[in-house]
Amino acid sequence: MGANPPLFTGNRDEADNFISKVEEYLLLNDNVVGFNSPKKKVTLTLTFMQGPKVAEWTHGVRAWLLQLTLAQNTEDIWNEFLIEFELRFQDMQAHQKARSKLKVLWMKMPEIDAYIAKFKKLVRKSGYMLGFKEMNQHFVTGLPMAVTEDVLKDPKPTTYPEILRKTLASVRAKQTIWALYKRGNQNQTNSYRPPQNTWHPQQNTFQ
Repeated sequence: MGANPPLFTGNRDEADNFISKVEEYLLLNDNVVGFNSPKKKVTLTLTFMQGPKVAEWTHGVRAWLLQLTLAQNTEDIWNEFLIEFELRFQDMQAHQKARSKLKVLWMKMPEIDAYIAKFKKLVRKSGYMLGFKEMNQHFVTGLPMAVTEDVLKDPKPTTYPEILRKTLASVRAKQTIWALYKRGNQNQTNSYRPPQNTWHPQQNTFQ
């Protein structure tokens, strides 16, 4: 489904657009058998990379894929591929730029999906991977105060999936409460507003 991504021949100016088009193509075909396999996603992406400037690099990636076991076919493979692609073909200052943006990334209620998408993109560009303690800290630090308080309630989450699950539950609950409040007070002056970022947790929350 959808048009194939443009061929990438090693031109750095086209690297960002190439990866963007690849991710768009994979998303459109997410329900196609095999497209949810990280190993096959990398293999497919390599078919869109041709020419002498990429030949040696793609050969190395294929050799790496052949060494992977079935148990190693996890999302880490795709994330590692994106990191290596960026190091080889994209902006050499991208890591530092992404890390700087992570420090000032805040979630605006109730835009949790946009926050998660932006966070994941910056983590990838920073050279880190989801699940690192420092990345978990960045994610929680960027949440609104009321959501952060919910996330850090016992049992305190220790992994990114646990943090994400508690974050989504908190945001959805607050959206429901806000909707009910508005419905019951349509003819009254409304002084309540959804929580925004007014406080952030101390550093080393997950230590």
